[in-house]
Amino acid sequence: MKKGNFNQKFNLVPMGIFFALIFAGITSCTGQKTNDRVYEAYELRINGHADSAQVLLQQFTNENPENALAWYELCRTTQQIGMSNPREIKESLDDALKYINLAVENDPANAWFLSYKGGIETLYFYMALQMGSENAGEYLDKFESTYNSVFQLDPSYYENKLTLVEFFGGLPAEMGGDPEKAEKYAGELEVADVIAGAKARELLMSEDADYVAFWEGIIDTNPENADAIQALGRVYLFEENFDKGSEYYQKAIDLDPSKNALYLDLGRYHLMVAMQNPALLDSVAPLIDEQFQKYLNSTPEPIKPMKAWVYRKLATINKRTGNTELGEKYINMANELDPFHTPKTGTPGKAIYSPPDVIVHEQGYYLSPF
Repeated sequence: MKKGNFNQKFNLVPMGIFFALIFAGITSCTGQKTNDRVYEAYELRINGHADSAQVLLQQFTNENPENALAWYELCRTTQQIGMSNPREIKESLDDALKYINLAVENDPANAWFLSYKGGIETLYFYMALQMGSENAGEYLDKFESTYNSVFQLDPSYYENKLTLVEFFGGLPAEMGGDPEKAEKYAGELEVADVIAGAKARELLMSEDADYVAFWEGIIDTNPENADAIQALGRVYLFEENFDKGSEYYQKAIDLDPSKNALYLDLGRYHLMVAMQNPALLDSVAPLIDEQFQKYLNSTPEPIKPMKAWVYRKLATINKRTGNTELGEKYINMANELDPFHTPKTGTPGKAIYSPPDVIVHEQGYYLSPF
């Protein structure tokens, strides 16, 4: 992870990481009332019974086809089940798109449902890029159009605009890149919000730019902003300065405890070191374990699907380092907590697991691992 690769121009993140990144974010409550059956399904799902939740929601939507929230929750439940089995991801994504379209159809003024739809369309675009599909441009047009509809309903969905900046500014023209569009969206963000604008500008900076100085300047005028402090920590990780990176990530967590999943990124940093050089796994395994245990013991307490993902990763690491007995213990713990947890490398985010009446303003990077 050299500084020269900071923005990872034209370098697609592995699919497993991307599927997780699309669901990362910061939550805020809405005033929307939820249906009791929808909440019952949600509670089933996050407590390890996504299959039962799916059956309940399918029955409920058959009886109440105009309930937009139920279609939305069925979309997320279908995604979770699909993510647990990579062979079913494409089929589950097709169904999820169908269900979120029904949510939007029944509640067209709901910016969050529309934003979530755009996130799924982004996945289609990314899969098309991975496969070298000639139709990739069509998918890009679709989610750009969807996100622009979101902005018309609620201009504060900065994360959607950042996604557009990243793809238009980070891809070559033959893959959909468009520097003029990237600059347009970045300029709009700089007018709308200091931190979102800085994130957009960072995406368009040259690879030899001084990213540390850039974010230090932002923090000078926004010293208590956890997002800016996290961004500086991210820069240090890309510069392979783990001590500084973890220092700023800890500061961000101290300011905003809901950012405790940053411990997982710190663990994944060491994991990626080992992926790049497998001979280092034995030496970095304790460092991965340290960060993952911090997350498991953090407040707010992680929900079961997130704990299951962590135990699954710890199981894999221990098995590969020869500690088979502990590895088996961890995989059993993961399956007990949530048999539908994803085995992918990327950290699951909050949007797919948040309560049905909670909006998730997600911030993910798709051309870099953090």
